[in-house]
Amino acid sequence: MITLVAVIYAMPGASGQSMYLGLKAGPTVAFQQWSGYQKSNPLLALHLMGHLESYGESSSFYLNAGLNPKGRGLRFNDFVSPISGRVVRGGYSRILFKNAEVVAGVKKYYDLSDEFEWFYSFGIRGSYTYGTEFGDITYINTNGLRKWNYGVSAGGGIRLIANEFFRPLLHITFSPDLSQQIYTPPQELTTPSGNRYQVPEQEIRNISLEIGVTLQFLRKVIYE
Repeated sequence: MITLVAVIYAMPGASGQSMYLGLKAGPTVAFQQWSGYQKSNPLLALHLMGHLESYGESSSFYLNAGLNPKGRGLRFNDFVSPISGRVVRGGYSRILFKNAEVVAGVKKYYDLSDEFEWFYSFGIRGSYTYGTEFGDITYINTNGLRKWNYGVSAGGGIRLIANEFFRPLLHITFSPDLSQQIYTPPQELTTPSGNRYQVPEQEIRNISLEIGVTLQFLRKVIYE
């Protein structure tokens, strides 16, 4: 959050403009499609981001930056390990991509009542994967991991406007990636005992649904 504020203040003319500063947080429901693997379950995680928004009557520009993990839950059946030849019992594992993310976009506000207004938003995203967790899954190939990714975000919600200097927002955002988090072509590998086995193609894109609350605090510049 401190870094985000510093970047905005470094922009020409930013120190002389009114703007909202704040914090955005809430649950993320993340999905992925892994080619060649069994049933996928959503991953439940939390996002935490710093927030900046321009000050305006009906439309604004916004910038969010922080942590927004992606991934999936993986439920798998019993299988025979191609390496050891032993039966591995099925279960559930959390597959997590630890992503730092920046989102820039626009919002459009409309009156709902004397105290509330509703809005929709659209933005573009860039993310960097700084770590991964695969739980008990040891056979997933990450040689094709792409650390830099991009996508879009679209959503909407409501904002309480009773107080000009403090405005909380409740929102839902749909965020699909346009790039692939992982891509590896089909491969044929050999076990230490000389047996060959096939690893299917892996082509993975992130999709997430974010339900969050943003707390906005107005920094108002008054010209005399």
